[in-house]
Amino acid sequence: MKNASQFSADFIDYTNGSGSAIASGQLVQFGELHGIAVADIAVGETGSLALKGIYTVPKLTGASADATTAGGAAYFSAGSVSGSDSSGTRKRVGHAMAVAAQAAATVSIRLFNG
Repeated sequence: MKNASQFSADFIDYTNGSGSAIASGQLVQFGELHGIAVADIAVGETGSLALKGIYTVPKLTGASADATTAGGAAYFSAGSVSGSDSSGTRKRVGHAMAVAAQAAATVSIRLFNG
């Protein structure tokens, strides 16, 4: 039997159907998965998303529950992350790699697509 692998699972092709341009380094949710844009992706164009790795991403700052703990879960919310799923609808994007106080604008996360 031949190896049926198509390509590395570390990166995937993603067609931007969001209606807005995606900037290089932007956190993107699609279905149950999350990725980081490797380069700018114009509306309707296809680009690569990284599905694994550690990246610095924007963090919500509006509530004390948005603070993160080192190794704690990080949840996706409108292109940013939070240390909690206070709404009950946020999807886990990964784990925070450091403590980030409520007022911190960014946090390093390890992507989780498991």
